[in-house]
Parts: sequence; C-alpha cells; structure tokens
Amino acid sequence: MWTKLYNNLAKPRYDYAWIGLLLLVESLLTTLIVKRVPYTEIDWVAYMQEVTTYQNGERDYINIRGDTGPLVYPAGFLYLYGFFKYIATRSFDITDSTGLGGSTSPEAIRRIQWLFAVIYVINSAVVLMLYNSVLQRMRQQHNKQSSTATMVWCWRIAMGITCLSKRIHSIFVLRLFNDAPAMLLLHISMYLLACCDLWALGCAVFSLAVSIKMNILLFAPGLLLLLLQKNQSLLGTMQHLSICASIQLILGWPFLTTYPISYIKKAFEFDRVFFFEWTVNWKFLPEEVFTSKPWTFVLLACHLGVLGALANKWLKSSGDTRKLMRWEKCNTNNIRLSPEYVIYTMFVSNFVGIVFARTLHYQFYCWYFYSLPMLLWLTTFFASSSTDRLSKVITLVVNIFSVAGVEYAFNVFPATELSSAALQISHAYLLLKVVCSGVPSTHIDRQKMK
Repeated sequence: MWTKLYNNLAKPRYDYAWIGLLLLVESLLTTLIVKRVPYTEIDWVAYMQEVTTYQNGERDYINIRGDTGPLVYPAGFLYLYGFFKYIATRSFDITDSTGLGGSTSPEAIRRIQWLFAVIYVINSAVVLMLYNSVLQRMRQQHNKQSSTATMVWCWRIAMGITCLSKRIHSIFVLRLFNDAPAMLLLHISMYLLACCDLWALGCAVFSLAVSIKMNILLFAPGLLLLLLQKNQSLLGTMQHLSICASIQLILGWPFLTTYPISYIKKAFEFDRVFFFEWTVNWKFLPEEVFTSKPWTFVLLACHLGVLGALANKWLKSSGDTRKLMRWEKCNTNNIRLSPEYVIYTMFVSNFVGIVFARTLHYQFYCWYFYSLPMLLWLTTFFASSSTDRLSKVITLVVNIFSVAGVEYAFNVFPATELSSAALQISHAYLLLKVVCSGVPSTHIDRQKMK
C-alpha cells in the first residue's frame, strides 16, 4: 500500500499541489517571523538617506551617501527604494526630525517588512517554478516507475530545502537588503529565458536586476554563452546585449549627463575595499593575506580560469562552435535551449564567482542559496541512470549535509575559522561535482514541448 501511495503521489498531477503546500508554509512562516522576530537595523536608514539626497536634487554620486558610506549601487536602486519610501510613508502623518519623511519610523519599517514578505513569497514561487520545469524534463529521461518516483521525491526534497533557510528569511524580512529585490528580478529573468523562451524580455529584466545591485553580473558569463548558443550568431547576440546596455543608459541618464565619471566609478565600484571583520568565507586567512593585492589576483585568475574551462566544456557538448561566431543572423525560432541547460548554466556561472569571491558578507548568501540544491541534485558522482535506491539515498544525504554546511557558516556570527572552513569545504565539494559531471542536454525538440 505504501509503495503504491509513494508512486502515485510522485505523478505530475501532484507537482503543483506540492508547490502550493510549500508556498503556504512559507507564507505562514514568514508572517510569523515578521510578527514575532524583532527587526534589525543595518542598512535601511542609510538607504533612506541616500534616496532622500537624490530626491532633494543631488546628482553627483560622490555626494549621495548614508551612515554606512557613499552610495555604491546603480540608479535602479534609487528608483526602487524611492518607491519603497513612498509606500512606507504613504498616509502616515509623522514628524521626522531626521528629514527622511518618517521612512525610518517603526510604523514605516513594519509596512516595508510586509512588502518584503510578499517579495520573499513571490521569489520562492518563481524559484519553485524553475525547479519544477527541470523536474518535468527529468521525468522524460526516466522510464521505470520506481526510478521516476525516487527521483521525483528527491527533487521535491530539494525544492523543500529552498524554503528552510533561517538566514534567507532574515535577509528578506528582517534586514530589508537590496539583494532581495535584485535576486527576485534575476530569478524572473531566468524563468523568462528558460521556461518561456522570451530572450529579449528576459534580458531586459536581467538588466533591471543589475541596476539594483551589480552582483547580478556574476550571472553574465553564463548569459553570454547562452545568447551565443541561442542566436547562433554574433549579430543576434549583440542585439540582445544592446537591450541590457540600453536599460542601463536609460536608468543612469540623469547621472550620466551630469556627473558621468562619478556615477560609473561609484555605481559599479569594482575596486571596492572589503573589511576582514565582515568576511564569512576567508576568516581562516591572516588579515594581511586577505587584504593583499596578490591574493586578489589569485582569486581573479582562478575565477577566470574555471569559467574558461567550463565554457570550453559547455561548447564542446553543444557541437560546432564556429556557428556561434558567424555574423549572419539565423532563424532562432527553431532553436530552443532546454530549461535545465539554461538554469544550470546561469547558476554555475554565478557559483564559480561565489567560490572565488574576495569576500562574502551575510546578505550575499541569497545570491546563490537557491541554486545549491539544484546544482547538487543535478551534478552527482553516481550515474543518473542508476536504479540503485541505496546510492540515491547516500547521494541525497551527502547533498543535504553540503547545504547544511553552507547554512551553518552563514548563521555563525561573527564568522570563525571553523565556519569559514565548513563553507569552503561545501563549496569545494560542489565545485568538484560541477567540474566532473556532464552537461545537461542543450536543445529540445520544439515539437515535444507542451
């Protein structure tokens, strides 16, 4: 009886019920957190100071600053958090001696917490839809019912893990970091690319995400590779890249036409200096090594080297690479990249950047947490065609411990040598799996799409 129930509940008609159950739990849990867990002020006041300075007419990015220092985010951040400020203070009659219009009052912050709770649940829904699209493709590759059921339940466990992070809930609804809306837009862009085959719109949303926080650029190498494979030409790829560039120009226009150097230097501050006391990933290093230029160059070389090796591997798996570099535009309507390939490529591109990042702060966790179960489940040392249930269980347990190691590291405050070591071991395990595993199927037959 239990075996029959186990197999029946693994059927596709229960997939959306599972997603609905997870989102219901997420909604209840997030509501409970907002109501019961005290808000922690870190950056919201600084955000409102920066937004207010802009709204008062300042256009020189050097002069737009808050308590935490000068503004280091692109223009989209100012527009979005200006809207948040409007939502926070709308219909409130609050006397504010700080000149911030009451946007930092307890009432305003609580209102924004509820807004971020909605953002969190929407983000979870988009992520679960990404996972579900890969699940549908994986079903097509399993023939035996028992094998399919085991795979489905393993995948549903991965989906459940994306809803269980203590730190991620905190980043969204207790800290109000701009990483949260940036990642929501990034995940929406991935859904448009992978599941809807809407590449122009996906690129537009991707650029909007970059305009809020430039960490989204870690996904850019993967997007570039996908655009080349989708368009099969340099011309088509450049057209999509021009969409991304145009949005940055439009959003940054008030600053680019007044103080362009200031805007470019601060909004996209690639030479930013990070403090050792806040690092989560390199706490076991001596501080003089962490802050040294040679260490920066070593990490950069490793980052570019691994990306290059993986790109070469990806391109070899897709066939004739010469077609990607031609100028003439081809009929892309007949080319459909598989959802698992698009999602996997974007997540891997970002993860490699995370592994070799100069530093990771606690809020950076949301940059890649949602990709961890996906990458761990897709990349396995065991043969994907194996029907050995024991091997699948062992893999599942190891994968869960790997995610737990990362979660542990980001919940230890302040970070310690042990927590950083646990994080790097988990990173190394997953990176090794990515390097050693195969590449998901690249294209799908449009006629088989439902």
